[in-house]
Amino acid sequence: MRVDNRLNTSKLKIGYMIMLGIILALSAYYTFENEFNLLFKLLPVISGIIMLVYIVLLLRKSDYFFLEYLGNKIIVRYYTAHPFLRKYKSFEIQRSYFHDYEIRKKLFGFLQTVQFIVKTPKGKFRYPPLSITLLTAKQKTDLIRILNELKEK
Repeated sequence: MRVDNRLNTSKLKIGYMIMLGIILALSAYYTFENEFNLLFKLLPVISGIIMLVYIVLLLRKSDYFFLEYLGNKIIVRYYTAHPFLRKYKSFEIQRSYFHDYEIRKKLFGFLQTVQFIVKTPKGKFRYPPLSITLLTAKQKTDLIRILNELKEK
């Protein structure tokens, strides 16, 4: 079984790039235009609104999230949805080491994360929380079903 939000991540990445392009274009127009008309006065306001939306989306910390359940282990891959300065990360958890998981909702569900907990010979280890805000409702139920199956053993 597989949970993958590649399509939603691609849409958000394109949205980031479009917003950056609009901000740069409006900034260039504002810098080089000499006429003082209504549009000229609204350019800083429009740029400010787009920048605010951009910052809110960055604070949401959206990630590409991929989880594959192979029966005896799960493979998790993730990276930030922002198109610049990405760090691709991946890890595997054997079924015998998997202990539990936590799904947390912050800011009234605006930011949702999943955290995996594994048993090791030295105690329990918590992986860093991964953002699952871009998952659809069906993907979230599939993720919960997979993790509950792993937890039951």
